[in-house]
Amino acid sequence: MLGRDQLPYVLAGMVLMATQPLLVTLSQNEHGTLDYNPVSSTLFTEMLKIIISSSFLVSGGHHTSVVFDPKELVQYSIPAIIYSVNNNLVFVILQYMNPTTFQLLSQLKTVFTGLLFRIFLGRTLTKYQYLAIWQLTCGTATSHIPLCVTATVGVAAATSTSASIGFMMSVGSCLLSAMGGIYSEKLLKKNASSSIHWQNIQLYGWGCFFNLLGAIVTDPESVYNPFKGFNFWAFAVVLNNALNGLAISAILKYADNIARVYAHAAAMMVTMLISVSLFGQSITPQIAIAVAMVGASAVQYNLKDTPTPQLPQLANTYAPVKKTEPEAGVVGTELADRGSLETGDEHAKS
Repeated sequence: MLGRDQLPYVLAGMVLMATQPLLVTLSQNEHGTLDYNPVSSTLFTEMLKIIISSSFLVSGGHHTSVVFDPKELVQYSIPAIIYSVNNNLVFVILQYMNPTTFQLLSQLKTVFTGLLFRIFLGRTLTKYQYLAIWQLTCGTATSHIPLCVTATVGVAAATSTSASIGFMMSVGSCLLSAMGGIYSEKLLKKNASSSIHWQNIQLYGWGCFFNLLGAIVTDPESVYNPFKGFNFWAFAVVLNNALNGLAISAILKYADNIARVYAHAAAMMVTMLISVSLFGQSITPQIAIAVAMVGASAVQYNLKDTPTPQLPQLANTYAPVKKTEPEAGVVGTELADRGSLETGDEHAKS
């Protein structure tokens, strides 16, 4: 269970995760595409995270105890490149599906995280947690069931194609997120005494490097005009993603990946409720069932597998039964008759 010191980071991550897909959707134009380069957005996010982490490092006086380790710096490049690919992939996925469906499919992170915990970190799961992961898988699959009624065959085919593309990219995004989260947690907890702000600076420094290369490759003009196509909501996405990254880093440092994925599960429900009022989306039966299954899975996964209490053993207060051995050559009926005669003799003597 989460401690009192861990809960603020998890709650902050939950709120920021819930608002991320909503802000990305609001930053799209009327055609459902982005006028700005998403790689540039991710680059600004990494730069903002470095600025915030550096300010905390200096203001807290932790900069005096910083020890530069080249080997450790190189290790942070692995989760950095994973996060760079995944963060930019989110922008593409949200062009193929609505925020609620995206959040539901993102719960596959729990499946991959549980498996990778078992494989790479040696973490064992209880039978209830395995059942919770299976229930979570069924819930995310339920959200992908197409509606029975469609307007036309052409619209249905186009919708099915877009949903399939979004679904495959979401699965890949979940795998990348689980891999990056587990590797980051291992690095953050490897040196527990090291400042989290210094660790973040090393991670986000690599993030700036990889996203700068991505911006040059995808849109060279964005290097000379990095704010091209940015609107108010695009800047809100940058701020939200920066704070979200810092919150996730704190969760991995002071809690674990399980707390992260269940914060995401709670964020999914918040996103659904906001999407209904903000974008006018209707709650389909598939979405409602999926939300219920994912929510129940989150509760079940967090249950402790307590042993069944054993009833106390009662002491045997009865005297042992004295067994008499029958005489040799005497069968059961003869023994019973002899017993009756001996009883009668005793009454006669009295």
